[in-house]
Amino acid sequence: MKRFFLLLSMAVGLLCAAQAAVPDSVVCIVMDSANSLLPEVKITNLSTKKTYVTGVDGRVKMPLKASQKVKIERSGYETQNQVLAAKTEELLIRLVPKKSSARSNADRGSRDHGRRPAELGRSLDSKYLKRPATEEVYMLESEPAPSGALVATDVYAEREPLIDLPSAELHSAVAAANAPSAGKLTAGEVNDFAKWALWDSIILGSHSRFVEQWGLHLDSRYVAQVVNEAGYPLANRFVSLLDGQGNTLFSARTDNTGKAELWNGLTGKPAQGALFIEADGIRVAARPFGEGLNLIRLGDACGAETKADVFFVVDATGSMGDELRYMQAEMKDVIARSQGAVEGLSIRTGALVYRDYSDSYLTRISRLTNDINETQVFIDKQYAGGGGDFEEAVPEALKAALNVAGWDDEARTRIIFLVLDAPCHDDSATIAMLHEQVRNAAAMGVRIVPVVCSGLDNAGELLMRELALATNGTSFFLTDDSGIGNTHLKPTTDTLKVEHLNDMLVRTIVEFCSMPACDVAESLDEKEIERFLPNPTDQANDPSAPVVNADEVLRIMPNPCHDVCRAVILQPVEMLYLVDMTGKTVKSWSKLPAVTLQVQTGDLSTGVYFFKTYFNGRWITRKLIVA
Repeated sequence: MKRFFLLLSMAVGLLCAAQAAVPDSVVCIVMDSANSLLPEVKITNLSTKKTYVTGVDGRVKMPLKASQKVKIERSGYETQNQVLAAKTEELLIRLVPKKSSARSNADRGSRDHGRRPAELGRSLDSKYLKRPATEEVYMLESEPAPSGALVATDVYAEREPLIDLPSAELHSAVAAANAPSAGKLTAGEVNDFAKWALWDSIILGSHSRFVEQWGLHLDSRYVAQVVNEAGYPLANRFVSLLDGQGNTLFSARTDNTGKAELWNGLTGKPAQGALFIEADGIRVAARPFGEGLNLIRLGDACGAETKADVFFVVDATGSMGDELRYMQAEMKDVIARSQGAVEGLSIRTGALVYRDYSDSYLTRISRLTNDINETQVFIDKQYAGGGGDFEEAVPEALKAALNVAGWDDEARTRIIFLVLDAPCHDDSATIAMLHEQVRNAAAMGVRIVPVVCSGLDNAGELLMRELALATNGTSFFLTDDSGIGNTHLKPTTDTLKVEHLNDMLVRTIVEFCSMPACDVAESLDEKEIERFLPNPTDQANDPSAPVVNADEVLRIMPNPCHDVCRAVILQPVEMLYLVDMTGKTVKSWSKLPAVTLQVQTGDLSTGVYFFKTYFNGRWITRKLIVA
C-alpha cells in the first residue's frame, strides 16, 4: 500500500511539473512582407472575445491555456483568422496588404502605419524643425520601387518620394556603380570608463544643462567584480544593486571581464544609507567605485559560453542619406570579419532599421541568426527616407531590438551598435520609454555602443554617452577626416584618436568577447589590445618629447602577481592608472613621488591589465598579469 501511494505521489508530481512547464501565454510578433514590425494590430480571441493590441515593437503577449482561434486585423491589411496552438511561446505573424492599398502601405508610407500616439505628442517648437523640408534619399539595392518616378541615385523630394527605375537591371547597375567600399568612414572612440576622471567635468560643467533633459544620472557608480574561486572572471552573471530593505535599484549582467556596472539613482533620486550588491544569492556590502571594486566569489567552474550576439540598430531617415550607403558597406565588412575574430566563438548577427511616426514604417528587423548572408541581404535592401523633424524614434527602435531580435540568454556577449544622427523626442512619455529600455538593456546584458553620424548636437552627444555608460558600452563619433557626409560633431574631449570605423567595430567585438583561458592568462593577445588601448586622459604623446625607457619610470613586481604586487615608481608622476583590457580604469593614484606602491589585486579577476602614466610628454605603459 505504501508503495502504491509512493508511486501515486510521484505520478502526481510529474504531472504537475509537466503542467507547470507548459506556457500559459503566447507572444505574437506581427510584421509585413518587408519585415516592418506592425503596431496597433488587433488580435481577438474568438472564444473569450477579448482583444489584444500590438505595441510599437509589433509585439503583444496574450494568455493562452489551450489552442484558440483568433482574428488578426489592421487597417490596410487583409484580416486573418488563425489558430494559436497551446504550448507555443512565440509566434511570428505576417500580414498581407489589401490589394487596393498595397501601394499606399508599401510605397507611399501610409500615415496609419505607425501613428504617434496622443500621449507621445510632440511639440511644434522650433527645435523640432531643424531639418530642411527636402531630404536626401538613396535607393541602394534591388528593393522594388513604385512606378512612375524619375531614375536617380540621389533623389530629392518631400517626405517619402516616389522613385522608380524602368528595369531591375538598370537599378542594379546604378547601385553597383555608386556602391562604396568598406574602410572609408573614420571615427574616434570616447570611452568614458577609461577617462572616468573627466566625466564629472562634463556632466557638471559643459553638458550640465542637458542632464535633466534626458533624466539620466550617471554619477553614483558601483562596480561588481564576479570571479570563481580561482579568480577567473565569470561572464553573464546577473547582478543587482540593492538598498537596505532589499529593493532592487539597478540590475546588470557581468561582461567578459566579470564586471557589472551598477548605478544608484540612474532615473530618479539615489537611495540613501547602506547599499548591497548581490549575485547568485551572495550579498556583499557595496562600496562606490572611488573606493574600489566589489568582489564576489562564486563556486562556478572557469569558462563561458562560446557564443555572442551582435546587432545593428540603424537610423534610416532622410538625413542619414549622406552616410548610409557607406555605413552599409562598413556593417557588411564588420559582420564578415567578426566571424572568427575570437577563436572558438560563434557570433550571430542581426539588424534593425527605424524611422519615426507617420513614416512608411517605424521599425524593420532581421532577427539574430547564424546566417550572416541573411543579415547582409537585409542591410543591402535599406535606404534613407522620411523623418521630417529632427528627433527620431530611438526608444521605440531599442524596444523592438530588445524584445524581438531573439537574444541568446546564454551568450557571453551581446552588443547593439546604435547608428544614428539624431536623439529621441524629449516629451515625458518618450523619456519614460527611453529609461525603461536602458534599464532593460542593462538587465539583459546588452551593451549599447552608439555610432554617431553627422548632424548630432551636444544634447544628443550627452545622451549617446549616457546610453553607453548605463549599459557598459562605449561611444564612437564619425569624423570629418574621411570627407564623407556633412560636418560631424566634435565630441567633448581634448584629443581624439582617429581610426577607420570598420576596424574600430571589429576591435570592439574582440575586446567585448575575449576572455582569459582557464589555464594561462597570457593566452590573451595583449599586444593587440595594448595597441588600441584608450588612454585614461586626453593627453597625447608629444612627438618632440624624447623617447623614455619605461624601466626608468615604472617597474612592476612580481609579474604575474597574486593578491598584491609592487609598483616601483622611479620618477615622480602626477597620476598612475591601472586599466583592464577594455580600457576601463579600475584603480588610480594621484601625485606620487618616487615610491614603491603596494597594489592590492585581490579584487581583480585573473587576466591582463596595464599600468599607464603620462611622463615628460609621453605615455608609459607596463603590462600586469593577475594570476
